[in-house]
Amino acid sequence: MAETHRLLLMLTLPTLAAIETPNLVLREIMEDDCAEMACFMTQQRYQKYIAHRMKDANEVKLFVARQLAAQGDVRRNVFHLAAEERHSSEVVGDGFLICHQDDSLEIGWGLHPALWQVGFGTEIGRALLGIGFERFKAKSISCKVMRNNVASLRLARRIGMKQKAAREDYPVGQGRFEQVDIFAMSAETYFDLPY
Repeated sequence: MAETHRLLLMLTLPTLAAIETPNLVLREIMEDDCAEMACFMTQQRYQKYIAHRMKDANEVKLFVARQLAAQGDVRRNVFHLAAEERHSSEVVGDGFLICHQDDSLEIGWGLHPALWQVGFGTEIGRALLGIGFERFKAKSISCKVMRNNVASLRLARRIGMKQKAAREDYPVGQGRFEQVDIFAMSAETYFDLPY
């Protein structure tokens, strides 16, 4: 039943409409985003806290091309979004949602290091929860945060997620293992949050 529900939902949501927050617009990635995404995705400070590291603008361009190729595919289960600053229209961050077959989702976020600690990460995190619970009708949403990423640990808690597990040697990709804390939220908790 869960698989049927997910397939029907994916047939109705091959692409996502943009979401506006006070300072950002989260939207599907576009080809023109390559240069702006490379400006932060290739920075060492940004890469320190993410699983898949891109070494140069060409790798970012290939990443964007993969996202564009998946858009509109009713079988896709990964939605990677650009976070555009509303006033400048510059892409300053990103977020993703991974749909699982059990009506759960995983989310993650990233932000240009020059904009850390101004609240944009919180806006991305809250928007991803909204998309997951309200558009995808997820029963639960989780995220994985590297333990040395103190800002994202705080962000997960600030948006209402609770730590559910800790892994000391979690494979994060590219042959790396990290200490990771896993946070989660149920749909019931989300819909009980204050506005």
